[in-house]
Amino acid sequence: MNTPRSFKRPATGAELELATELFGSRAHADVSLAQFTTYRVGGNAALHVHVQSIEDLEAISAVLAQVDLPLLVIGRGSNMLIADTGFAGLAITFGSFLEYIDLPERSDGADGADGSIDVEPIALFGGSVLLPVAARQSVHRGLTGFEWGVGVPGTIGGAVRMNAGGHGSDMASSLVSARIFHLLRGVEAHVDAVDLGLRFRGSAIADHHVVLSATLNLGWATDREAAENQLSEIVKWRRENQPGGQNAGSVFVNPVPGEVSAGALIDQIGMRGFRIGTAHVSEKHANFIQAEEGGLASDVVQVMAEIRRRVKESTGYDLRSEIRLAGFDATTDPSLIDVLTSESDTSVATVRLEHVFDRNANASVSTDTSMPISVLTSTTFQDPLDVPTEVLDELRAVFDDETSNTQEQPVSASVTDIKTREVTMPVEPPATEPVTAPSRVVIVDEDFRQPSESDFPSDTASQTVHQAPTSVRVLITDDDVAQDLDAEIIVGTQWGELIVSRRFLGKFVGKVAGGNKRKRLVMAALGVVLALVVTLIVLASPIVAVRTVQVEGAKYADAALVRSVSESLKGKSVLTVDTKTASERLESDPWIKSARITTSLPSRVLIQISERVPVAWFLGVDNRARVIDEDGLVLSVVEGRPTQYMWIEGTGPNLTAGASSAAAYRAAGQLAMSLPSELAPMVKQLGVAGTEKITMTLKTGTVINFGAPVDMRNKLVNVVVLLRRQDVNSIISIDVSTGTPVVQS
Repeated sequence: MNTPRSFKRPATGAELELATELFGSRAHADVSLAQFTTYRVGGNAALHVHVQSIEDLEAISAVLAQVDLPLLVIGRGSNMLIADTGFAGLAITFGSFLEYIDLPERSDGADGADGSIDVEPIALFGGSVLLPVAARQSVHRGLTGFEWGVGVPGTIGGAVRMNAGGHGSDMASSLVSARIFHLLRGVEAHVDAVDLGLRFRGSAIADHHVVLSATLNLGWATDREAAENQLSEIVKWRRENQPGGQNAGSVFVNPVPGEVSAGALIDQIGMRGFRIGTAHVSEKHANFIQAEEGGLASDVVQVMAEIRRRVKESTGYDLRSEIRLAGFDATTDPSLIDVLTSESDTSVATVRLEHVFDRNANASVSTDTSMPISVLTSTTFQDPLDVPTEVLDELRAVFDDETSNTQEQPVSASVTDIKTREVTMPVEPPATEPVTAPSRVVIVDEDFRQPSESDFPSDTASQTVHQAPTSVRVLITDDDVAQDLDAEIIVGTQWGELIVSRRFLGKFVGKVAGGNKRKRLVMAALGVVLALVVTLIVLASPIVAVRTVQVEGAKYADAALVRSVSESLKGKSVLTVDTKTASERLESDPWIKSARITTSLPSRVLIQISERVPVAWFLGVDNRARVIDEDGLVLSVVEGRPTQYMWIEGTGPNLTAGASSAAAYRAAGQLAMSLPSELAPMVKQLGVAGTEKITMTLKTGTVINFGAPVDMRNKLVNVVVLLRRQDVNSIISIDVSTGTPVVQS
């Protein structure tokens, strides 16, 4: 799994020196970060860049392609605490270029009396726009749905990353999409909200992502005065119930949103006013920790650690930090490890988000391939009996054992490194196993489609064959003709042609060999010997020894294995290195679906890893969780409950990582990934009873029995149709195990 950001190694002096040289005047060393956070405490950043344009982001990306630096993206700093020792990496802050707001104008005659139609209430906010400003501007324009933002002192970008919220709403309730810049790839992409891995006070957005803008779907207010009053009430409530001064708002995430609050638990054990050094729990709100002017970040973290310990001991709840902690190291104080590992870092949902950038960087494909089952697009659905037979056959095929995989497509990839702007020798892709593109299901009326793409889209403009210099072509002519034409002997090599004057060599060989026939034989032999010598020299030359191994796509793979394979390639000739064995070693890791290794002269190897996507988890007899992908393959065995993805209730076998689970778990995993966007938010959990029964429980308590793991797609279609026609709150159970829905209300 990913190492939490707080534990990632600091940049070395050599790395910082190289980065400083590459950045030039864009970067500054030893810049205080306390000035950029609302806590106003903490140390310096080893390097700091104040971004003023997209070009600055591209420059950062170019440097990161050559230097591996820890990253810290800072918006308003209202949800961040910097260690007293500072941040040994690159900190990024932003200028005003992302402070734009684009709001729609409501049509005249909004009630439609004159036949006019309102424009869509779609709002666009730059990533640096403050939430209170966005809330007030939207209400002023007659929009509603974002009033809650007036009480949250952060930016749009930070709110998207943390799925910020308050007063009964959050970003996920209105977010349509976000435009994100990928600092490690140097590309940007429009990402649908469904691909952001939004959860309560968290998302899949990581430190190498920059939210440039967010698109929100709001509504037109019927009573603008009421919306204005709501803004005033929220501001008033905040002043009365939340302290000012040096803090970062709520410290801990509510363990059970809407039911159990962190503040109430802290208050319950009497910790208001609790102090360590220069930090204390607020007397006004128990989930706020105040820092004194000139105080220490270590005191704040010590208070956090003590709160977590006491709440866990007294109530059993394990509080998770809502605040991003940067620069801390648990190895210096083991008592802080629980605090640091509980911060709202990204989870394995990041893999889905990376797939969006895979498609954006490698091909102009708009199809959403974040799910493993084919896409069907529209918004309404007709009766199942009205669906053409061939369509239903297509739906069933996804879950049938003999046709469960989508059509295979060949793998290809470009080795042009866009990030470093370094164009390498084009390479013909070797034959690899075909891969299957994942996709999400949306139930539709008509126009059923099944788009798919390979994990490495073809880039024919940068592909060719690079060949070892073993072939020799020799131009030999009659002596007289050669003398008239001043012919040349040409020896083929990897980089060009070695041309030796025929006139000079002919005279030399003529003296040694004598006679036309003997001379031809000697010249041919010399050509072969020369080619062999050149080949041996090239293979033995350190010029073509592998010195640089670049790895792409390794997020959750075994870091030790990837490092070992990378080291095993170094020093070998780039022309003869055994990439097949290296690929097989990498693919022994359950997380790695396929590994593609390409070489380019003079000394570079590129490892492109396509990882499996975790979709669900179930408990084994040993009470440990088994995380599986859409094929039912166990990716890892973990302690605790990985709630980032769907829970399959029921006790399963004690499978090890790399093992395949039973058909019922495979079908449940595919069901989890194929849920339409309208149904997915309603699902609480899936269930497997034995090997022949799959169930789904909705948050309303409705139980859906799918029965045996066959014909699952058709059963899902029936469920969606029923839920569209009836109030789910009135349904006790739905049984589609026989193919014919039976509803109990």
